[in-house]
Amino acid sequence: MPSYRVTLRDAAFEVMEQAYLEASGGGTLPVKPRQIMYRARPYILEKTGETSLSGNYFSQTLLTSYMEEYDCSDWDVIWDARGRLIEPHTRIEIPLGTLEVRQYLGQRPSFGAKHDTLFPTAGPQNRYRNLLFIEKEGFHPIFQSAQLAERFDLALMSNKGMSVTASRILIDQLADRYDNVFVLRDFDRAGFSIFGTLFTDSPRYIFENGLKGKVVDLGLRLTDVNGLESEPVPLVDSGEWSYRRVTLKRHGASPEEIEYLRSRRVELNAMTSGQLVEFVETKLAEHDVGKLIPDDDVIEEHARRVITELMIAKISDEIAEKAAAVDLPEDLRSGVERLLEQQPELPWDAAVAAIVRDKR
Repeated sequence: MPSYRVTLRDAAFEVMEQAYLEASGGGTLPVKPRQIMYRARPYILEKTGETSLSGNYFSQTLLTSYMEEYDCSDWDVIWDARGRLIEPHTRIEIPLGTLEVRQYLGQRPSFGAKHDTLFPTAGPQNRYRNLLFIEKEGFHPIFQSAQLAERFDLALMSNKGMSVTASRILIDQLADRYDNVFVLRDFDRAGFSIFGTLFTDSPRYIFENGLKGKVVDLGLRLTDVNGLESEPVPLVDSGEWSYRRVTLKRHGASPEEIEYLRSRRVELNAMTSGQLVEFVETKLAEHDVGKLIPDDDVIEEHARRVITELMIAKISDEIAEKAAAVDLPEDLRSGVERLLEQQPELPWDAAVAAIVRDKR
């Protein structure tokens, strides 16, 4: 009878928790994925008989799969930005790393006169009132092509798998500025875990603001997958299934969904792009998501801002005409060459500016 071959996944799952605890000082300190790998790799290679293990494969596949499988939302793993937020209309993209999110939350609008038809905003205020959180990256181009964010005035947000602390900070700190966070995810156990842990307190992050009534699970749910192609889920023993059943129930799965997910799953990718856009549009319409129109004082402020810009543009044109008639120094090129010889650290355009200012 052939002996059972231990796979990289098998060995990694056996040692992952121990490796994390060792690397993080028993969970008391943040830890990078590769630090966990260095604690786990000797065991994995010994058990599998392999001679090498890719750091990217460990971090992006083995570790993330384990964390999704066992709801490790309380692990303080330091990830690089693993997703992004895209504002409607401005198309500003914010990587969902902790530093980038904190910078975004600290932005302040600039109300200087600019040749721009958009009102200067920072964050949701006067720009959007809803977030669409997508459990995985890759769908943004589809929604952008359909102008979904612009037509519904909502921000698109995504993660690569399980939510990160940066996502929670962003959702929590902006809680009083939006109406809903709509969650779009696969119909599988990982999808339920992603939805269930995104807004749940953990040792890594405690929510400061109430999100009750703001979080909406768009699906996929069992009622959404009729007619979509499903795929099998590897069967597990009764003990492992008992654990998975509890996890699914804790994250909101119905008894019928739990039974279905024991053997099958359905991805968002099972829909065509057209089906996906229509699905989201229908769900948003069911929740009365529409265009954002701010208060009258904001509308009036922007109208006067546009008038100011038009007046400045007119004056600028007149000044440009006068500037075009001003005589330039006859020896401008040689003057630039001489100045750059004297101050070689200058760029050519700074030299031109210095000469012109001196002649004025």
